[in-house]
Amino acid sequence: MKHIKLFEQFLNQDISLKTDNKYLDLRGEIEEIERVSQDLSRNKGIEIPVKDIVEAFKKAKEEVLIDEIWTKLENTESNQIKKGEWDLVIKVANAYNKSNPEKLKAKFESGEYKRPMILNLNGVYTLVAGNTRLCTAAAMGIKPLVFIAKINKI
Repeated sequence: MKHIKLFEQFLNQDISLKTDNKYLDLRGEIEEIERVSQDLSRNKGIEIPVKDIVEAFKKAKEEVLIDEIWTKLENTESNQIKKGEWDLVIKVANAYNKSNPEKLKAKFESGEYKRPMILNLNGVYTLVAGNTRLCTAAAMGIKPLVFIAKINKI
């Protein structure tokens, strides 16, 4: 029900969740985007409307997640998982009731996975969506493609 209300808000505000990239799933990740907006407000006193985050992701390009960003990425356990640590990935997936890492592994191998979404807010990188995907990539020992949206706000 909450998901439907969010879509109604977007329709009322003329905000489109459509993108041309099949690997960027704004519609499917809208609740995660809203959660990040709320967390920034509640925990850091930074007001970033959902609309602004959506618009930033629409401008984002696919890029390889480099170690410099991954090691300091907030809101994820993936930067603590090493290649081959499948037991940790399964633990994370089960804790959050997420996709089976074996299925995600096959999607990574084919390249047909929804890209994790990262917000760069004033140089602080926060994972918006895709924790299990990043954990799976870490256990596979690969650097995944991601979308990094950038917002500079004082």
